[in-house]
Amino acid sequence: MEQFQITSRPRHLRFVFFVDENYPYETLFSLVHDNQNIWGGRYNPIVPVKDNIISDRWKEILKFYDPDFVFYSKEIDPEIIKQLRIFNPCGYYNLDDQPRWVNISGVNGFYFLSEFHAKSRIILTTETWKTESPLLPYYKINFGFETSLIEHEVKLSKDFDRKIVGEKEFASLNKFISELRPINQSHLSRRNINTSILRSKNYTGNYHFEMVIAKEKSSNADLFYFWNRMLFELRNILYVTVEELNLLCADENFGQVLYNMDWDNSILVTSQSLTKEEVQKIIDNKLRMTKANRRFENGRTESFPFEVQDALGLFERNYGEVSTVQTLHSRNGLFHLPKLSFANKVGFYPQGWALDIQIKEIGEHHQNEFTLPLTTETQYIVKRIKGRVNRSRNISVIIQNQQTTSDTLEINIPEFKSLLRQLTSRPVIHGETKDTKYIDSGAHDDSNKLSAFLKTFNYDFTAIDDFFTDKFWVTIFEELSKSKKVIGDSILFEEVLSRCRPELAAKGIVELDENGKLAGKKGETFKNEENLELGLKRTMKELCDYRVFLKGFNLKCKKCSSQFWYHINEVKETISCKGCLEDFQFPVEPKFAYKLNDLIKNNIFQPSGLRDGNLTVIRTLVSMHKRSHQSFYYSPQLNLYDNHYSNHPCAEIDVICLSEGQLIIGEAKHKSPDFFAKKKGKNSLDTLEEVAKAIRPDKIILSCYEDLNNKLEKAKQYLEGKFYKYDYTPEIETLQLHTPDYFHLGHHRYFYH
Repeated sequence: MEQFQITSRPRHLRFVFFVDENYPYETLFSLVHDNQNIWGGRYNPIVPVKDNIISDRWKEILKFYDPDFVFYSKEIDPEIIKQLRIFNPCGYYNLDDQPRWVNISGVNGFYFLSEFHAKSRIILTTETWKTESPLLPYYKINFGFETSLIEHEVKLSKDFDRKIVGEKEFASLNKFISELRPINQSHLSRRNINTSILRSKNYTGNYHFEMVIAKEKSSNADLFYFWNRMLFELRNILYVTVEELNLLCADENFGQVLYNMDWDNSILVTSQSLTKEEVQKIIDNKLRMTKANRRFENGRTESFPFEVQDALGLFERNYGEVSTVQTLHSRNGLFHLPKLSFANKVGFYPQGWALDIQIKEIGEHHQNEFTLPLTTETQYIVKRIKGRVNRSRNISVIIQNQQTTSDTLEINIPEFKSLLRQLTSRPVIHGETKDTKYIDSGAHDDSNKLSAFLKTFNYDFTAIDDFFTDKFWVTIFEELSKSKKVIGDSILFEEVLSRCRPELAAKGIVELDENGKLAGKKGETFKNEENLELGLKRTMKELCDYRVFLKGFNLKCKKCSSQFWYHINEVKETISCKGCLEDFQFPVEPKFAYKLNDLIKNNIFQPSGLRDGNLTVIRTLVSMHKRSHQSFYYSPQLNLYDNHYSNHPCAEIDVICLSEGQLIIGEAKHKSPDFFAKKKGKNSLDTLEEVAKAIRPDKIILSCYEDLNNKLEKAKQYLEGKFYKYDYTPEIETLQLHTPDYFHLGHHRYFYH
């Protein structure tokens, strides 16, 4: 019975923003504030872009991020972001569209008040806009104080020790902050995060509290630094302009506010718009005059963003939200939507969060992670819910509080052939579904032969690899396949045994006595005649169990002297001759003859005697399976059709599989020059290029048994040229299949012990 384990974990939405470095300051400030209000928003990168060029340092940083949505300002060409090929968001959206197609939304940080003690203090502000104070932006960005009361903040904070500060008390706000030590509302978005916290390679990291001083309220560089500095390890950061700082330092309570903000003894003071000398002057003449009882150090940063060492600044134990595990007993069903740990219900206005879903297929003797290509349409799997395939190759869906009315989600886990139809006909590229010309797909004769071959081995890829890389067994299979004798495709056990002894001796594994048998004595070595016979019998039984060999007898008719092989089920006391059709008596104690299954022969050689390419495809799939540790799905060769009414495919794919969620397609040839053999003016590489550009696999593989004149590498170079300067470039890999050898000779399939 099929079983599927569904592991789901809620998390905050993740965004990445690309904005022109000269973006209007007020708009940039508003973007910072919007992010600071939502769960996880404090760790969304806002990337400055100059002249439509993303710096190399930022490109390195962005490799650690996996956003659900990507936004860009109107000055930026989204193609420069897509060409990075490091994101797979639900979409790319213009920040400056009016109205926006997608809003910057998430769960409001105020819901995290539920994690604080009811006696905790909180300050709300009302009608402070009337003061027209230059300090309003300072309080908004550093403490989360709005200029008016907001309904959800009032309702969510009603059970706390709350102080509401209005226009008349605004001048005493620092006094209230220092005395009450309220919850810092701007820090609520930092809780229960699920993102990357970077560690710098060369920045000291000894400071946990930074103060960023901007020369004026137009310095984008300082605002960018203030915001993105938290992407690296840091506990606290404060943003203030020179004008604001002059006003604050005149307030006797400001020093105590700084003292209360962090327990570190030092505050690093930095600026992107002031010189080091100007920063030092502010430290000496202003900050050291406050009663902060902290050491202020000049730390003007010349190079930001920092060079990244790794993304190990956040540990899984800090993620906050826990995983929920459920089991489905079929491919279709409902699974429960896990609750947020900090809110029973999210209301007031449209808000959203993400749900990461991992699917594991559990069989009687195996487990297979159901990981997916980036081009998967997830709404076919998690029904009617917008989503995407994340960097881990699992599903992330977007949960909207006003759209998700049920506590359950409907899921349909497709079989690989169904998934493959979507991947080839309607892949999702950059968040948009693209229709290809491949409207249908299907099997053909070679793929049916391949399927039958794998079924014969009970889909045991390891056993196939063992037998078809072992020269001893491959030689037997090939000789039986090529034999033109009536009973030439069968072999007696004694023949297997007699062929094995000299091979073992030739490789120095055993010595033979004067009778040609193993000289080793029982009790002295396991490599003796008895153990060899028992070991080979066990291997022959294994091959018979797989139905690679069929049990039967080579029997000679007494009337016409014809000799034929008869399956064990055809044998009874009286046997009808396959030649003269007369009956003859079953002989006494005939020896078993093991016939090679035609399914095996037909995948090695064609009826003409030429090599069949199927075995190359099979061994290529085996190689892909061997390197897949968590997840592997495959299809036999596939015909692609551009017309429902045509029986003639417009393309064929030899190799197609999913390995650890990566979609891999390829060509497999017995001899490498066949890659360049033309049919109707095109070779197989031309067709492969056309398919790849339409369906966008992660990898293309070119494999062969025999590589003549370095044609395999030339085939790779030919394909690479096809993708030169194209907006998509898959990884292209060559695979020359391992020539069967005697490595396994003498191992467990030979000696019983």
